[in-house]
Amino acid sequence: MALNKFMHPRNIYRTPPDFCKLFKEFEEFSNIAKMDVSGKVSIDFKDPQALRILTKCLLKSDFGLDVIIPEDRLVPTLPLRLNYILWIEDLMTSIHREDSITGLDIGTGACAIYPLLSAVKNKWYMVGTEKDEQSLQKAVDNVTRNNLQHLIKLRNNTSASLIEHLFLDDDGLRVDFCMCNPPFYSSFQDLYESRSPARPPPKNAFTGSPQELITEGGELEFCRKLIKESEAFKNNILIFTTMIGHKYNLKELILDLKAKGIRHTTTEFCQGRVTRWGLAWTYQDFDIYNLVPPREKSRKKNVPVSFVLPELSKQCHNIENISEKIKTMFDRLEIQHKLITKRRNEIILNFTALRNNWSNQRRKRRFLKRTEEDEPKAQKVKQLDVTNEKCIEIDSVSCDQTKDEEQKSLLNETIINTENNIATCSLVLNDNSKQNKNDNENPLVQGIIKISNKVNQIVLDMEYIEGSAGKEGIHQILQYIKNNLK
Repeated sequence: MALNKFMHPRNIYRTPPDFCKLFKEFEEFSNIAKMDVSGKVSIDFKDPQALRILTKCLLKSDFGLDVIIPEDRLVPTLPLRLNYILWIEDLMTSIHREDSITGLDIGTGACAIYPLLSAVKNKWYMVGTEKDEQSLQKAVDNVTRNNLQHLIKLRNNTSASLIEHLFLDDDGLRVDFCMCNPPFYSSFQDLYESRSPARPPPKNAFTGSPQELITEGGELEFCRKLIKESEAFKNNILIFTTMIGHKYNLKELILDLKAKGIRHTTTEFCQGRVTRWGLAWTYQDFDIYNLVPPREKSRKKNVPVSFVLPELSKQCHNIENISEKIKTMFDRLEIQHKLITKRRNEIILNFTALRNNWSNQRRKRRFLKRTEEDEPKAQKVKQLDVTNEKCIEIDSVSCDQTKDEEQKSLLNETIINTENNIATCSLVLNDNSKQNKNDNENPLVQGIIKISNKVNQIVLDMEYIEGSAGKEGIHQILQYIKNNLK
């Protein structure tokens, strides 16, 4: 479902760009676009070059920016970037900062997209940092090409810190906000496994270099590092912000901020078929949650389903053992799972079920038991010569008329049981065929399970994130865990 209607109210891309106008205005756009007989213009969004040219032309048409986007670097999504900047505008307005605003962009990238948009749109002074020297040079070229050196300063970050290096070099530096779009993934394997095979292919091409997509510990650890460094420089930056790509990471970061008593607020960035999240926090006397409250959700709030485990043996009565048992169940059910957080009294897993392997467990067990019981009976019947109406030896015993009737009865019973088993098997196969169809659609269930120790009790909290099975899928998986947790 397209989420354009949930974009920031001031986002110009709530109304899709006029491709016909771009087709007439830019020759390079007309070279990658197609116009049908009705005059409708379209492009192949799965072609990275087409995305690159579209973004370049939109920046020129809508903002007067001449930006070179390298072929081996990330193509910025303009509606998303604009959503982020507009939200920061709201934050600045809420604390009465409207003139001479200075911002910090952590990891500005080859396009320096946030500083460029902030400078031409709002006349903000921007500082951008970048670790990759090639990307930094490209960013400097883009700033120079647009004559914005008086508003944008770019710095090479050669340290392991995110913001500390800036204030050690310039103790008097003060900025109103920082912004960041951290890499999502912790490794190439994490990147390749991030998209469920059950989901349909993305509609847009995949772009980006390893340094833009991968960081040690992934997005969650990157943001936790930023929160830790922010404590030391809480008087140098009024409001800290970051973009979040995974909703379960947002939940963890909110818990971290709550545990430290840090004021914060969040938002959703909706565009196309993609949702990202914004997280802001401050150490100043700003009640930013009430000043810029979280946007009304387009979906109902997901309330976790809780279950308090009954008394277990001392050996099992700890969250690590329970976690391992649940992981084993997930493996048995072919449910993908990933450790998100491990604390002394809390373990959190993210899980994705591609098909329903937990339903009809009793029926399947009855079917297997019935099959096992019928096997001895079937072995007694070796052959029945129907044509000659003659009973042939069964279990090496000759059949007379009485035994013939007895054997026919036994055979009839076997046939009936076999037919019942075939019918049951057919139901199971039908279930599996439905599941196989779902494999080509969205995941059945994606959610979070939290295993925590509360006052000598182990509590399971399961929360639904998305999936075609809805919250009912969460209830079914929890019931399976209840039935099998011993």
